[in-house]
Amino acid sequence: MERLVDRYLRDEALVFMPLHPNQHSYEAGKSVEMALHQLIVRVEKVLDQQETALGVFLDIEGAFNNTCYDTMCNALVRHCSDYTIVWWIRATLLGCGDHQWIFYEACNIQGLPTEGVLSLLLWCLVVDDLLARGSGNGVFIQGYANDLCLLAVSKFPNTVSGPMQWALLTVETWCNEVRLSVNPDKTGLVGFTRKRKLPGFFEPQGLN
Repeated sequence: MERLVDRYLRDEALVFMPLHPNQHSYEAGKSVEMALHQLIVRVEKVLDQQETALGVFLDIEGAFNNTCYDTMCNALVRHCSDYTIVWWIRATLLGCGDHQWIFYEACNIQGLPTEGVLSLLLWCLVVDDLLARGSGNGVFIQGYANDLCLLAVSKFPNTVSGPMQWALLTVETWCNEVRLSVNPDKTGLVGFTRKRKLPGFFEPQGLN
C-alpha cells in the first residue's frame, strides 16, 4: 500500500506541485554528485568573476525522528494531495486501523521509520517549504535529504553577510515553526574568494 501511495504522490500530486528543483534526494535523475556539481559550478563562476561567496552547510538534527505528523500532513496538503491519502498516512503513522504494521514506530506523534517506503518522500515534502522560503534575496539554497547548503554571493566582502544573515534567520524561523533544530556540530561556514583581504567582512550570527 505504501508503494501505491508513493506512486500516486509522484504521478499525481507532485505533477501539480513539484518539489523544489534544488532538492536532490529521492528524485529521479538526481544525486549527491549532481548537487555537488551544481554547487561547484556556482563557486567557480564566483571565483572567475572576482566576487566573494559565503557558504553555510547545515544539518537538520533528528529530522526523521522528530518531525511531527501534523507537519507532514500540512506538507501533503500544500502539495495538492488528496485528503483521503493524507488521512490514510496520518492514521497509519498513528497505528490506527488495519495497517499499523507498516509503520512500526506507531506509538508516537512524531518520527518516521528508517525503513518506511514513504519516509524519505514525506521528509522531502516537509523540507520543501524551507527550500522555497530560503531561495532569493541573493541566496542560493539546495538540499539533499536533511542536509542543506546556503550560498550568498556579492561583489563586495562587506555586503555578502547581509543576505546570509537573512537566510539563517529564515532557517531559524522555519525550524521554530516545525519544532526542529539545526545540529550545531554539523554546521560549517566557508568563504570562497581569490581576494587576499576582505575589508568590512563580518561573520553572520545564528550559526550556533
